[in-house]
Amino acid sequence: MKSLTAYQEVKQKITEDLVRGRYPMGQALPAEKDLSKELDVSIGTLRKAVDELVAEGIVIRRQGRGTYVAEHDLKRLLYYFFHVVKHDADKKVNPRVELISLNSAIANKEEAYKLQIKEGAPVWRILNCLYISDQCVMIDQITLDKKRFKSLTRADFINRKGSIYQLYQMHFGQTVVRSSERLRAGLAGKQYAEWLGLKPTSPVLVIRRVALGMQDEPLEWRVSTLNTEQHEYFSELVV
Repeated sequence: MKSLTAYQEVKQKITEDLVRGRYPMGQALPAEKDLSKELDVSIGTLRKAVDELVAEGIVIRRQGRGTYVAEHDLKRLLYYFFHVVKHDADKKVNPRVELISLNSAIANKEEAYKLQIKEGAPVWRILNCLYISDQCVMIDQITLDKKRFKSLTRADFINRKGSIYQLYQMHFGQTVVRSSERLRAGLAGKQYAEWLGLKPTSPVLVIRRVALGMQDEPLEWRVSTLNTEQHEYFSELVV
């Protein structure tokens, strides 16, 4: 097995502290000189490790103030994870999510594989409708491992302050830092057509997403069905 470099070891130690909750969301990391002394590494090694954490969206730098643990505020959610826009529009505006159902279930083969749990393990299955400008444009089918989200209730989900990812972070200590997605074409089908205001044979875009945590652990499996008559999936790459 390939050994870690000094900065990779530092990055791993900081990540482990974040996962354990040593530095809560929104809190500043210790000053560079203090953290480098604690970890017994040079400032240069520490900065290289923190640079990678910044690039991965785990921490953020604030000019003149320091480095902070990233939190899922509205701006971050809209411009980092929210990917639906009106045709030919360049802004993502007025998203609203309404819960259709939240049920206890057991993981099927695909859910177990995506969440890296055993088939038949207890899970939550959640159905959401995403509205843009008061029009339902996308249905999200979300699966969560019950072990990570033991106390989740319908009331907590409906009455949450902020986004779904904010709920994961604030109430369960599960921080989504990136996602892995695949897209495919499909047909609406009877039930989704009713929710989306389409014919069952209407074409839709199906987005299959695994949301990953700080240590690349899968936190959420989501299958989204998008009505593309007036809206489209938006992605922006920065190189």
